[in-house]
Amino acid sequence: MIVYKIDVIDELKKIGVTYASVRKTKVFSQSTLKKFKEKDTNISMDNINKLCCLLELQPRDIFKYIETQEDMKIFEENISKKG
Repeated sequence: MIVYKIDVIDELKKIGVTYASVRKTKVFSQSTLKKFKEKDTNISMDNINKLCCLLELQPRDIFKYIETQEDMKIFEENISKKG
């Protein structure tokens, strides 16, 4: 499972990106901001690119992978189908 290592909303606020400025500039959609707030990592590569650019971070600075039982189950099922 991919999770955030940082609080995206707090980091955006630190550089002056607020809900009001986003509405005005449309750098992120309202639904993307909602995902950031809810810690939902199901965002587009375009939004990941924007985050990296705005926050001057690499994806590895923003996200981390935590292995779950569900992940392992999917992996094992896919491997057994190919074997």
